[in-house]
Amino acid sequence: MKKRMKMGLLVLAALVMTGCLTGCASSNPNDIQNMATDMVNAVSAFGGLITLLGLAFALIIYFVEGYAIMCTGHKAKIEGDFMPFVPIARQIYQMKIADCPVWYIFFFGTSTITVCSVMLICFLLWMVIESIPIITALIIIYVLANMVFTFLYYQKYYKAFGFNPNTAWLNIIPSFGVVALVFGMLIAFSNDIHYGDYVDPSKLPGVPGSGEKKSSNKGVIVGVSGKYENASFDMEDGAELVFGRSPQEANIVFDQVHADVSRKHCSVRFDGRNNQYIVTDFSATGTYTDGGVRLEKNQPKQLSRGTVIYLGGSKQNAFRLN
Repeated sequence: MKKRMKMGLLVLAALVMTGCLTGCASSNPNDIQNMATDMVNAVSAFGGLITLLGLAFALIIYFVEGYAIMCTGHKAKIEGDFMPFVPIARQIYQMKIADCPVWYIFFFGTSTITVCSVMLICFLLWMVIESIPIITALIIIYVLANMVFTFLYYQKYYKAFGFNPNTAWLNIIPSFGVVALVFGMLIAFSNDIHYGDYVDPSKLPGVPGSGEKKSSNKGVIVGVSGKYENASFDMEDGAELVFGRSPQEANIVFDQVHADVSRKHCSVRFDGRNNQYIVTDFSATGTYTDGGVRLEKNQPKQLSRGTVIYLGGSKQNAFRLN
Protein backbone atom coordinates (compact mmCIF):
# COMPACT_ATOMS: atom_id res chain seq x y z
CA MET A 1 0.00 0.00 0.00
CA LYS A 2 2.77 2.41 0.96
CA LYS A 3 4.67 1.54 -2.22
CA ARG A 4 1.60 2.34 -4.33
CA MET A 5 1.17 5.74 -2.60
CA LYS A 6 4.82 6.68 -3.16
CA MET A 7 4.59 5.70 -6.83
CA GLY A 8 1.44 7.83 -7.19
CA LEU A 9 3.08 10.89 -5.67
CA LEU A 10 6.13 10.54 -7.89
CA VAL A 11 3.97 10.29 -10.99
CA LEU A 12 1.94 13.37 -9.93
CA ALA A 13 5.10 15.44 -9.30
CA ALA A 14 6.50 14.38 -12.64
CA LEU A 15 3.34 15.41 -14.42
CA VAL A 16 3.35 18.88 -12.68
CA MET A 17 6.99 19.56 -13.53
CA THR A 18 6.47 18.40 -17.09
CA GLY A 19 3.48 20.73 -17.45
CA CYS A 20 5.40 23.74 -16.08
CA LEU A 21 8.41 23.15 -18.27
CA THR A 22 6.27 22.55 -21.32
CA GLY A 23 4.27 25.72 -20.66
CA CYS A 24 7.39 27.88 -20.24
CA ALA A 25 9.19 26.35 -23.19
CA SER A 26 6.45 26.16 -25.75
CA SER A 27 3.25 27.95 -24.88
CA ASN A 28 4.52 31.24 -23.21
CA PRO A 29 7.64 32.64 -24.97
CA ASN A 30 5.95 36.07 -25.26
CA ASP A 31 5.28 36.11 -21.52
CA ILE A 32 8.98 35.72 -20.79
CA GLN A 33 9.79 38.56 -23.20
CA ASN A 34 7.11 40.73 -21.63
CA MET A 35 8.49 40.04 -18.17
CA ALA A 36 11.96 41.08 -19.33
CA THR A 37 10.53 44.22 -20.94
CA ASP A 38 8.68 45.11 -17.74
CA MET A 39 11.87 44.73 -15.73
CA VAL A 40 13.77 47.01 -18.13
CA ASN A 41 10.98 49.61 -17.97
CA ALA A 42 10.97 49.46 -14.19
CA VAL A 43 14.73 50.03 -14.06
CA SER A 44 14.41 52.90 -16.57
CA ALA A 45 11.62 54.50 -14.56
CA PHE A 46 13.71 54.22 -11.39
CA GLY A 47 16.70 55.78 -13.16
CA GLY A 48 14.48 58.57 -14.45
CA LEU A 49 13.22 59.24 -10.93
CA ILE A 50 16.79 59.40 -9.63
CA THR A 51 17.64 61.84 -12.45
CA LEU A 52 14.67 64.07 -11.63
CA LEU A 53 15.56 64.07 -7.94
CA GLY A 54 19.15 64.95 -8.79
CA LEU A 55 18.01 67.86 -11.00
CA ALA A 56 15.64 69.09 -8.30
CA PHE A 57 18.43 68.98 -5.70
CA ALA A 58 20.82 70.83 -8.05
CA LEU A 59 18.19 73.55 -8.67
CA ILE A 60 17.60 73.95 -4.93
CA ILE A 61 21.35 74.37 -4.33
CA TYR A 62 21.58 76.83 -7.25
CA PHE A 63 18.78 79.03 -5.90
CA VAL A 64 20.06 78.88 -2.30
CA GLU A 65 23.49 80.04 -3.50
CA GLY A 66 21.79 82.73 -5.60
CA TYR A 67 19.86 83.97 -2.57
CA ALA A 68 23.07 84.11 -0.53
CA ILE A 69 24.80 86.11 -3.28
CA MET A 70 21.80 88.47 -3.43
CA CYS A 71 21.99 89.04 0.35
CA THR A 72 25.71 89.75 0.01
CA GLY A 73 24.93 92.23 -2.76
CA HIS A 74 22.44 93.99 -0.49
CA LYS A 75 25.24 94.60 1.99
CA ALA A 76 27.30 96.16 -0.81
CA LYS A 77 24.19 98.06 -2.05
CA ILE A 78 24.27 96.43 -5.50
CA GLU A 79 21.14 96.75 -7.63
CA GLY A 80 19.55 93.96 -9.69
CA ASP A 81 18.15 91.34 -7.32
CA PHE A 82 17.24 89.04 -10.24
CA MET A 83 20.85 88.71 -11.42
CA PRO A 84 22.09 86.11 -8.88
CA PHE A 85 19.44 83.67 -10.15
CA VAL A 86 20.33 83.94 -13.86
CA PRO A 87 23.40 82.20 -15.38
CA ILE A 88 26.16 84.63 -16.48
CA ALA A 89 24.23 87.52 -14.89
CA ARG A 90 25.15 85.93 -11.55
CA GLN A 91 28.85 86.25 -12.33
CA ILE A 92 28.41 89.89 -13.44
CA TYR A 93 26.63 90.59 -10.14
CA GLN A 94 29.51 88.98 -8.23
CA MET A 95 32.00 91.19 -10.08
CA LYS A 96 30.03 94.25 -8.96
CA ILE A 97 30.19 93.15 -5.32
CA ALA A 98 34.00 93.03 -5.39
CA ASP A 99 34.26 95.98 -7.83
CA CYS A 100 36.15 93.87 -10.39
CA PRO A 101 36.10 94.35 -14.18
CA VAL A 102 33.26 92.48 -15.91
CA TRP A 103 35.68 90.56 -18.17
CA TYR A 104 36.86 88.68 -15.05
CA ILE A 105 33.83 86.41 -15.57
CA PHE A 106 35.72 84.63 -18.39
CA PHE A 107 38.39 83.57 -15.86
CA PHE A 108 36.26 83.05 -12.74
CA GLY A 109 36.17 79.61 -11.15
CA THR A 110 34.01 76.92 -12.74
CA SER A 111 31.07 79.11 -13.62
CA THR A 112 28.73 78.52 -16.54
CA ILE A 113 30.55 80.95 -18.79
CA THR A 114 34.03 79.55 -18.04
CA VAL A 115 32.92 75.96 -18.77
CA CYS A 116 31.23 77.06 -22.01
CA SER A 117 34.30 79.13 -22.92
CA VAL A 118 36.62 76.15 -22.47
CA MET A 119 34.37 73.93 -24.61
CA LEU A 120 34.15 76.57 -27.35
CA ILE A 121 37.90 77.21 -27.30
CA CYS A 122 38.65 73.49 -27.52
CA PHE A 123 36.27 73.11 -30.46
CA LEU A 124 37.69 76.10 -32.36
CA LEU A 125 41.28 75.05 -31.70
CA TRP A 126 40.56 71.53 -32.90
CA MET A 127 39.00 72.92 -36.09
CA VAL A 128 42.05 75.11 -36.75
CA ILE A 129 45.04 73.28 -35.28
CA GLU A 130 44.03 69.63 -34.84
CA SER A 131 47.00 69.12 -32.53
CA ILE A 132 46.22 67.57 -29.16
CA PRO A 133 49.55 68.62 -27.50
CA ILE A 134 49.08 72.29 -28.49
CA ILE A 135 45.44 72.29 -27.41
CA THR A 136 46.39 70.69 -24.10
CA ALA A 137 49.11 73.31 -23.50
CA LEU A 138 46.67 76.15 -24.22
CA ILE A 139 44.07 74.65 -21.90
CA ILE A 140 46.68 74.44 -19.12
CA ILE A 141 47.53 78.12 -19.69
CA TYR A 142 43.83 78.98 -19.49
CA VAL A 143 43.41 77.01 -16.25
CA LEU A 144 46.38 78.84 -14.70
CA ALA A 145 44.98 82.21 -15.80
CA ASN A 146 41.63 81.19 -14.34
CA MET A 147 43.28 80.45 -10.98
CA VAL A 148 45.14 83.79 -11.00
CA PHE A 149 42.06 85.94 -11.73
CA THR A 150 39.89 83.92 -9.36
CA PHE A 151 42.47 84.60 -6.64
CA LEU A 152 42.54 88.33 -7.46
CA TYR A 153 38.75 88.44 -7.31
CA TYR A 154 38.54 86.79 -3.91
CA GLN A 155 41.28 89.06 -2.57
CA LYS A 156 39.09 92.10 -3.26
CA TYR A 157 35.94 90.24 -2.21
CA TYR A 158 37.22 89.25 1.23
CA LYS A 159 38.88 92.63 1.75
CA ALA A 160 35.57 94.37 1.03
CA PHE A 161 33.96 92.49 3.92
CA GLY A 162 36.75 92.97 6.43
CA PHE A 163 38.64 89.70 5.97
CA ASN A 164 42.38 89.46 5.43
CA PRO A 165 42.89 89.41 1.62
CA ASN A 166 45.14 86.34 1.99
CA THR A 167 41.98 84.36 2.78
CA ALA A 168 41.66 84.13 -1.01
CA TRP A 169 44.18 81.26 -0.97
CA LEU A 170 41.47 79.05 0.51
CA ASN A 171 39.50 79.39 -2.72
CA ILE A 172 42.45 78.27 -4.84
CA ILE A 173 43.21 75.14 -2.82
CA PRO A 174 41.00 72.31 -4.18
CA SER A 175 38.05 71.88 -1.82
CA PHE A 176 35.14 71.09 -4.18
CA GLY A 177 33.69 74.55 -3.56
CA VAL A 178 33.14 73.91 0.16
CA VAL A 179 35.33 76.82 1.34
CA ALA A 180 33.72 79.34 -1.00
CA LEU A 181 30.25 78.11 0.02
CA VAL A 182 30.97 78.36 3.76
CA PHE A 183 32.49 81.85 3.56
CA GLY A 184 29.76 82.98 1.16
CA MET A 185 26.99 81.89 3.56
CA LEU A 186 28.84 83.44 6.50
CA ILE A 187 29.21 86.80 4.75
CA ALA A 188 25.63 86.74 3.45
CA PHE A 189 23.78 85.89 6.65
CA SER A 190 26.00 87.08 9.53
CA ASN A 191 24.87 90.36 11.08
CA ASP A 192 28.40 90.93 12.38
CA ILE A 193 29.97 91.14 8.91
CA HIS A 194 29.55 94.43 7.09
CA TYR A 195 30.72 95.87 3.82
CA GLY A 196 33.93 97.86 4.35
CA ASP A 197 37.62 97.74 3.62
CA TYR A 198 39.96 95.50 5.56
CA VAL A 199 42.16 97.44 7.98
CA ASP A 200 45.73 96.30 8.50
CA PRO A 201 46.14 95.90 12.30
CA SER A 202 49.65 97.39 12.13
CA LYS A 203 48.15 100.67 10.89
CA LEU A 204 45.60 101.07 13.64
CA PRO A 205 46.19 103.97 16.10
CA GLY A 206 47.95 102.96 19.29
CA VAL A 207 49.51 99.80 17.79
CA PRO A 208 53.32 99.66 18.04
CA GLY A 209 54.93 100.44 14.72
CA SER A 210 51.76 102.01 13.33
CA GLY A 211 53.45 105.29 12.44
CA GLU A 212 53.54 108.73 13.95
CA LYS A 213 51.34 109.65 16.87
CA LYS A 214 47.95 111.07 16.00
CA SER A 215 46.78 114.48 17.16
CA SER A 216 44.18 114.60 19.93
CA ASN A 217 42.12 117.13 17.95
CA LYS A 218 38.80 115.87 16.63
CA GLY A 219 36.45 117.19 14.00
CA VAL A 220 32.87 116.57 13.01
CA ILE A 221 31.05 116.95 9.71
CA VAL A 222 27.38 117.93 10.00
CA GLY A 223 24.77 117.63 7.27
CA VAL A 224 23.22 121.03 6.57
CA SER A 225 20.74 120.03 3.86
CA GLY A 226 19.84 117.15 1.57
CA LYS A 227 19.90 113.40 2.22
CA TYR A 228 22.11 113.67 5.33
CA GLU A 229 20.57 116.78 6.88
CA ASN A 230 21.29 116.91 10.66
CA ALA A 231 23.50 113.80 10.44
CA SER A 232 26.95 114.09 12.01
CA PHE A 233 30.17 112.22 11.31
CA ASP A 234 32.98 112.31 13.86
CA MET A 235 36.48 112.70 12.44
CA GLU A 236 39.70 111.57 14.09
CA ASP A 237 43.03 113.01 12.98
CA GLY A 238 43.81 111.58 9.55
CA ALA A 239 40.31 110.14 9.04
CA GLU A 240 38.79 110.50 5.58
CA LEU A 241 35.24 110.37 4.29
CA VAL A 242 34.41 109.85 0.62
CA PHE A 243 31.07 111.14 -0.70
CA GLY A 244 29.39 109.63 -3.77
CA ARG A 245 26.79 107.25 -5.24
CA SER A 246 29.09 104.22 -5.57
CA PRO A 247 29.10 101.85 -2.55
CA GLN A 248 32.47 100.57 -3.74
CA GLU A 249 34.13 104.00 -3.81
CA ALA A 250 32.29 106.02 -1.15
CA ASN A 251 31.46 105.53 2.52
CA ILE A 252 28.91 108.35 2.60
CA VAL A 253 26.63 106.93 -0.08
CA PHE A 254 23.84 108.73 -1.93
CA ASP A 255 20.88 107.23 -3.76
CA GLN A 256 20.84 107.01 -7.53
CA VAL A 257 18.20 109.77 -7.65
CA HIS A 258 20.88 112.30 -6.66
CA ALA A 259 22.04 112.74 -10.24
CA ASP A 260 24.26 115.73 -9.47
CA VAL A 261 26.34 113.64 -7.05
CA SER A 262 28.98 111.63 -8.91
CA ARG A 263 29.83 108.00 -8.18
CA LYS A 264 32.95 109.27 -6.39
CA HIS A 265 32.19 112.91 -5.80
CA CYS A 266 34.73 114.21 -3.27
CA SER A 267 36.77 113.28 -0.23
CA VAL A 268 37.17 115.12 3.07
CA ARG A 269 40.14 114.40 5.33
CA PHE A 270 40.56 115.89 8.79
CA ASP A 271 44.05 117.25 9.55
CA GLY A 272 44.07 117.38 13.35
CA ARG A 273 47.63 118.68 13.57
CA ASN A 274 46.77 121.81 11.62
CA ASN A 275 43.14 121.89 12.81
CA GLN A 276 41.69 122.02 9.29
CA TYR A 277 40.07 119.93 6.58
CA ILE A 278 41.47 118.86 3.21
CA VAL A 279 38.80 118.51 0.52
CA THR A 280 39.44 116.96 -2.91
CA ASP A 281 36.86 117.12 -5.68
CA PHE A 282 36.62 114.23 -8.21
CA SER A 283 33.22 115.00 -9.72
CA ALA A 284 31.85 116.19 -13.03
CA THR A 285 29.31 118.50 -11.37
CA GLY A 286 31.68 120.17 -8.90
CA THR A 287 32.13 120.72 -5.18
CA TYR A 288 31.48 124.28 -3.96
CA THR A 289 32.26 126.32 -0.85
CA ASP A 290 30.56 129.35 0.67
CA GLY A 291 30.04 132.08 -1.89
CA GLY A 292 29.74 129.62 -4.80
CA VAL A 293 33.48 129.04 -5.23
CA ARG A 294 34.09 125.79 -7.08
CA LEU A 295 37.04 123.66 -6.00
CA GLU A 296 39.61 122.73 -8.61
CA LYS A 297 39.14 119.11 -9.66
CA ASN A 298 41.64 116.55 -8.33
CA GLN A 299 43.47 119.26 -6.37
CA PRO A 300 43.38 118.96 -2.54
CA LYS A 301 42.10 122.16 -0.97
CA GLN A 302 42.70 123.18 2.67
CA LEU A 303 39.53 124.51 4.32
CA SER A 304 39.11 125.88 7.83
CA ARG A 305 36.59 124.74 10.42
CA GLY A 306 33.11 126.13 9.89
CA THR A 307 33.31 126.02 6.08
CA VAL A 308 30.21 124.71 4.31
CA ILE A 309 30.70 122.59 1.18
CA TYR A 310 28.03 121.86 -1.44
CA LEU A 311 27.91 118.75 -3.64
CA GLY A 312 26.91 119.40 -7.26
CA GLY A 313 25.55 122.39 -9.09
CA SER A 314 22.09 122.13 -7.51
CA LYS A 315 23.71 122.48 -4.06
CA GLN A 316 20.95 120.35 -2.53
CA ASN A 317 23.41 118.41 -0.37
CA ALA A 318 25.52 120.56 1.95
CA PHE A 319 27.86 119.78 4.87
CA ARG A 320 29.52 121.97 7.49
CA LEU A 321 33.12 121.13 8.43
CA ASN A 322 33.04 121.78 12.19
